Amino acid sequence: MTAPQGIDLHRHLEGAVRPATVADICRAHRIELPTYDPDELAELLTVRKPVADLAGFLVPFRTIKLCFVNKEAVARIAYEAVEDAFADNVQYVELRFSPEFMAFYHKVPLTDVMDGIVQGVDLAVGRMPVTAKLVVSISRDLNPDTMQMPWPSPVELARLAVEYADRGVVGLDLAGKENGYPPALFAEPFRIARDAGLGITVHAGEDAGPESVREAVEHLGATRIGHGVRIVSDPEVVALVRDLGVTLETCPTSNVLTRAVESLAAHPVRTLFDIGVRVTVNSDDPTVCGIKLSDEYALVVREFGFTPDELRTLIRNAEEAAFALPHSL
Repeated sequence: MTAPQGIDLHRHLEGAVRPATVADICRAHRIELPTYDPDELAELLTVRKPVADLAGFLVPFRTIKLCFVNKEAVARIAYEAVEDAFADNVQYVELRFSPEFMAFYHKVPLTDVMDGIVQGVDLAVGRMPVTAKLVVSISRDLNPDTMQMPWPSPVELARLAVEYADRGVVGLDLAGKENGYPPALFAEPFRIARDAGLGITVHAGEDAGPESVREAVEHLGATRIGHGVRIVSDPEVVALVRDLGVTLETCPTSNVLTRAVESLAAHPVRTLFDIGVRVTVNSDDPTVCGIKLSDEYALVVREFGFTPDELRTLIRNAEEAAFALPHSL
């Protein structure tokens, strides 16, 4: 199918790095990789079949983290992520990222990570007719206590996001392992973000059940939920999300690979759409999933029978849920 002008609300910058760029940066900085061949590296960084759980899906990031060596590298990565989105006919993209994850391995200052990303994105949007905004992600399970090393707290990360609100940051996200880290633990950083006018999106209902989604909405004020596919097992949470107009950022290929759903046939995107939940379709991690956003649009047409009008509704849902509204499609 011809790719429509798309909106990607859920794309991780760390999961959108070109394998060739990982190889280039690591070779230049004499960082050992299993291979420097871009095609061979792409295979190592791509999850081709469902894994046991979310942790298994995150294995490629052990290699990807090696390329975040300094501000210049991060700027290149951000620029290329926007360039790749534009090449796929994406009109508006929100790149979410974990600044502490990108900073920790090479001990890059958090401000260098932020400044590099802003620099790369600004350069890209200055050269291409695309809108790109930023969402800072707090990692639930990565904090000063669990890392046993200097590490920013969730409150510090929320304040960092607010500091860059005039430089492209439009939202705050909560990501990482859900079980054992319920949304209520993060009420204060998300209050800080809300008070500053940032949008709130929370990974929930991916590797935990519907209650995780309820807490994200009720305790953190989430207007968008990353994935959220497991709400289908609780009609009350489905009704809550539908009635409040909360938007689900579904990522069908990723949802299968992480076993958020048991199979593509079991994915609830069609069911949720049909009962009036505000559903969107997104890429999650293009490199790790081995897909583009246009592939996900084609997938829901092919596998779930979405019509051109329904596809336009999915895109309109994303436009209306965007934290910095693009121009009308």
